[in-house]
Amino acid sequence: MRRAAALVLVLAGALLAIARPGPIEAHAALRSSDPAANAFLQRAPARVTLTFTEPIDSRSSTIQVLDARGTVVETGPAAVSGATMSVELPQIGPGIYNVLWGNVSRIDGHAIKGSFPFTVLNPDGSVPDITNTVTGLMTDNDQAPRADGIAVRALSLLGLALVVAGAVVGLLWREASPAIRRGLVNTVYAGAAVVGAATILNLFTIREAYRGVSLPELVFETQSGGYWLTRAGLVMLIAVVNTFAGGAPRRTGAALIGAVAIYLWAYTATSHAAAVPGSAWARGIDFLHGMAALTWIGAVVGIAVAARLGRREDRWRLLVPRFSLTASAMVFILLATGFLGAFVEVDSASKLTETRYGLTLLIKLGLMVPLLGVAGYNAKWGKARLAAARPGEPRRFRYLATVEVALGLAVFVAASALTQTTASRSIMLDPDRKPFDQQAAFSDLQIRLGIDPNQTGLNTYRVALGDAAGTAVTADRVRLTFRYQEDESVGASTLTLARSGEGAYLGQGPFMALEGRWRVEVEVRRPDADDVVGFFDVRPAGLPVAGTTSSGAWAKPTPGLTWNQFGGLVFVVVGLGFAMFRAPIRGLGQEAGWAASGLTMTGFAFGLLLLFAVHAHEPDATLPVNPVFPDANSLSAGRTLYEQNCLSCHGRTGVPPPGLDLNPYPLDLTVHVPQHPDGQLYNFIANGIPGTAMVAWKDSDLTEEQLWHLVNYLRTFAPVDQ
Repeated sequence: MRRAAALVLVLAGALLAIARPGPIEAHAALRSSDPAANAFLQRAPARVTLTFTEPIDSRSSTIQVLDARGTVVETGPAAVSGATMSVELPQIGPGIYNVLWGNVSRIDGHAIKGSFPFTVLNPDGSVPDITNTVTGLMTDNDQAPRADGIAVRALSLLGLALVVAGAVVGLLWREASPAIRRGLVNTVYAGAAVVGAATILNLFTIREAYRGVSLPELVFETQSGGYWLTRAGLVMLIAVVNTFAGGAPRRTGAALIGAVAIYLWAYTATSHAAAVPGSAWARGIDFLHGMAALTWIGAVVGIAVAARLGRREDRWRLLVPRFSLTASAMVFILLATGFLGAFVEVDSASKLTETRYGLTLLIKLGLMVPLLGVAGYNAKWGKARLAAARPGEPRRFRYLATVEVALGLAVFVAASALTQTTASRSIMLDPDRKPFDQQAAFSDLQIRLGIDPNQTGLNTYRVALGDAAGTAVTADRVRLTFRYQEDESVGASTLTLARSGEGAYLGQGPFMALEGRWRVEVEVRRPDADDVVGFFDVRPAGLPVAGTTSSGAWAKPTPGLTWNQFGGLVFVVVGLGFAMFRAPIRGLGQEAGWAASGLTMTGFAFGLLLLFAVHAHEPDATLPVNPVFPDANSLSAGRTLYEQNCLSCHGRTGVPPPGLDLNPYPLDLTVHVPQHPDGQLYNFIANGIPGTAMVAWKDSDLTEEQLWHLVNYLRTFAPVDQ
């Protein structure tokens, strides 16, 4: 009867576990907005549209617009579609407006808020003489994590570690005494209780995020509720499975490990790994990382419990080698997956110190140092003393294992903080600002354009005019026209400069509102000469205009690495793993030893081949951006430069002429130019190609701008029909 009742409970727990798992997302940070934060607009917008990094729940996601005095602007209801939320605006006049938004991620119930201002300019393009009285605006995505979320995640990891403690040691040590076995069973029950408490607390945090939604609707009709039911079902499953430990200890241990693995897999669905392109790779890395950590720390907890309940005469010699091999393997997997996972979530080295996620990751790595030190001591000397039943054992080992567990729990807390912190790759750091200052000759004029600080938004524009001898030239009118080169639908705007000195003209305004390439035309009208128009290509500093990120479960998960680099690192890590554990694998048989050796060599060979021997394109994020628009002027300049410097080796059409005494022979540009982005072509020209006749042209008299003209001209080459 008891068996039948237990079976019913197992089925009920399993049903809850699979009831409404649904797709699970991480919390949704603001990716882009229209209007952009701090934008200066020539015309009032008809709506406010926000795009987030993940889909949001319409039940608890809102937009509110306030004017400069804090008065609410009456708008229509917010419309939510996937990761986008928008609201229609009434007709608004010049002034400063503030957008206040809040959203809830669809699954895990993470609620975040933000706000930003934008300005609608006067009809003449001037900035309204208004002071924004709304304070406390939050334009930063890198917000501090909530303490309750960290506590819930840390309690869950602690509970799972206790469950693993009873299961793993029970599997590794079949010869344990009855007293130790009872202690391990109770440890599993304690772990289930801790995980259950964390699950209940998590319901309160979700409930707070979904204010205004009834509890039944929250639990049964939202994806967050589906996730909560999954966790609740797995907690029940763990508790019920543990009742079978007395009659079938090994099968019970295996079932408990399976339940923990399913629970952890569901956790990865709420982690940052689920929210990135290539989520299948990222979640796999995240899952292995978490499972290795739980198995390692859980095994240490289990052996500490065994040491507390055991005696010197227990058969420690049978447990210690098995425990040592398991712990060593888990530590290797933990470090390897942590190394790969860092490339998934941190896309640049600067974000390790400039984002909360990066700093928390560094703290976690700092805690790993003493943890590995204590673990290394226990592995080398502590286990030997325990196995030999030295005086003071198992008490001495119990103390050292407790220290190891305490450090492991501190790492769990840091890991929990990481799950509640916006990933570094989702945060766009403010770019460095460098004033624009460039001079060029147009007709009989030398025109010098200065833009300070050269950022999206408000800038000061200066123009200096001179003749060929450097003498200042006076003009009746100097007018700037701004054309956005990235999107032809963005209309041009103009600014007439005021005279500020002999041959000097000055103006101010927010005329470059978007990040990207701008063409600034300087129109000069003189009383006794023809009009002159000069062209300058400018790229103001600012956050990039975010577009849709290419995704897919099997896309490349590492934004800072190429496919070759990512694959090479994976192969090297696999080869290193088989190399380190070749001896215990060889103990399984001669064939297993041969397989381990073969996999070691294969891993290193493929890894090094991908990392160093295969031709790899540089990651786009590290390449210089072409600042020169490929108009007729640029192409004409590029053609002249090509004919003067490149034609003899690469031919007039990009096809190298026959008979050159060069080894290796020059490349066919009609074939190779389309295979490379502008930034890489620039690097080839500027830095040369080692081992070939291609010299570094940056060391010649050619300027950076002239090298970009060459890049633009190379794009005109078309394949030649044979």
